Amino acid sequence: MAAAPTKLVNPGSEVVTRAQSLLVNAGAARGLQSILKSNLGPRGTLKMLVGGAGQIKLTKDGAVLLKEMQIQHPTAMLIARTATAQDEITGDGTTSVVLLVGELLKVAERYVSEGLHPRVIADGYDAARDHAIEVLESSKIQLSDDDMSRDLLMAVARTALSTKLQSSIAEVMTESVVDAVKTVQPCSLGPQQNIDLHMVEIMTMEHKLAADSTFVRGLVLDHASRHPDMPKSLQNCKILTCNVSLEFEKSEVAAGFYYSSADQREKLVESERKFTDDKVKQLIEFKRKVCGPDDSFVVINQKGIDPLSLDMLAKEGIFAARRAKRRNMERIALCCGGAAVNSFDDLDESCLGYAGKVYEMNLGEENYTFIDQVKHPKSCTILIKGPNKHTIDQIKDAVRDGLRAVAAVLEDKAIIPGAGAFEIAAATSLEHTLKRHATGKKKFGIQAYADALLIIPKTLAENSGLDVQETIVQLQDAHLASPDGKTLIGLDLHSGTPTDPKLLGVYDGYRTKKQFLHLSTVLATQLLLVDEVIKAGKKMGKPSPDDALDMD
Repeated sequence: MAAAPTKLVNPGSEVVTRAQSLLVNAGAARGLQSILKSNLGPRGTLKMLVGGAGQIKLTKDGAVLLKEMQIQHPTAMLIARTATAQDEITGDGTTSVVLLVGELLKVAERYVSEGLHPRVIADGYDAARDHAIEVLESSKIQLSDDDMSRDLLMAVARTALSTKLQSSIAEVMTESVVDAVKTVQPCSLGPQQNIDLHMVEIMTMEHKLAADSTFVRGLVLDHASRHPDMPKSLQNCKILTCNVSLEFEKSEVAAGFYYSSADQREKLVESERKFTDDKVKQLIEFKRKVCGPDDSFVVINQKGIDPLSLDMLAKEGIFAARRAKRRNMERIALCCGGAAVNSFDDLDESCLGYAGKVYEMNLGEENYTFIDQVKHPKSCTILIKGPNKHTIDQIKDAVRDGLRAVAAVLEDKAIIPGAGAFEIAAATSLEHTLKRHATGKKKFGIQAYADALLIIPKTLAENSGLDVQETIVQLQDAHLASPDGKTLIGLDLHSGTPTDPKLLGVYDGYRTKKQFLHLSTVLATQLLLVDEVIKAGKKMGKPSPDDALDMD
């Protein structure tokens, strides 16, 4: 048998050729598919990830699994990266991408084994993908600003969260997610304008139960005042955010102070103290000027406040928090109003924000400050509680996906009926419309794509304990029996009967489905057209011996 061309060039290389390369790629895709398959949908099962130091993570989120698992197979790594890219773009659809890539390669493998060239199948896949996107465009529900009611957004959030959390916890977090996105949504959302989800702070507390998680129309800071005499709870608060040092500072350049007597040293210490005290006195004078008898004053400083300064502020009844995180400084201004200041010389009442209530909460060694009852917030907090770390992590990952799902609907102004309805409609349209008008061997690729799309409803049925074949036949018959033959019919996972997803309130994001079709098809086509897998490259990041000699 003749050696592979790569072997002639580099005898030390490892080569997998022709049909074997497809088997290797399809095997890796099927392996990854079999891991994630049981997680799909609200009836999917959980995976337990155990770290080297015994850390435990319970999840059914495909993106978390793919990021946390140690994947070594190059093809599986490629699929995992593509799927996590789907999660970063749309916040959902990771598991679906892995399932469809695996199924496209699995179906193609059968046709290639019968002698069909991979290029013919790839052409069929591309044509089928374009037609599926046309079906997607015709199936999407276009929404006006009036249509995007709270109930609709709740249904979208519930669909995204229930696939990753228990139904009782998903119901609690659904309201929090919708409220958070509506809070940070700009008044008029333009076509090129995005919702800044960084303005939603996700704060965690290892405290009580997951069902006690809540939405705070304000901010929760993970630090508090540093003086025992400062008030713990305040009403009608005027809030000043600043970046001014209220402590001794080292000079920025190497400098020395020389003195020849104890008196000179005392004067030096006194002048240094006076410099800081003057700034604190400016703050106290400003507080007396702007606050009435029923008002309170809160200072949140990004830099430090020394004990003597804290004592002066505490005697005046001022609540002061020091070393606030930079991200919180921006959020406080958006949440309460006002503006952060870098100097106390030109303080003005317009610099102040307002909150109806500011109070502290202590949990063991952790201290939290709640800024609540703000008037027109442009930033907010989702407070996630749970009895242990892995419960909190599971909810946190799900909430991030839920936020992106709701934001995507508001930006795209479109949704797609879920419960496998789109995949059934696209597969039926490919078989009855595109395949009939296509010519030549491309028909095989179109048929393969139609068969592969059914993996989503099949897996949903399998994870719900239903008969897969009977369920798919019922769904296809119900879709064709609809009045125009184009009504989207999905699967009720509890009863196992075909139904209208709109009645169940199950919706998928338009961009999620579009990206899912694009990414899966491009990756499957590229892997299908690989005819050699070569392990003969240079070590990444390390120069070869020849390069080292050239450098000398």
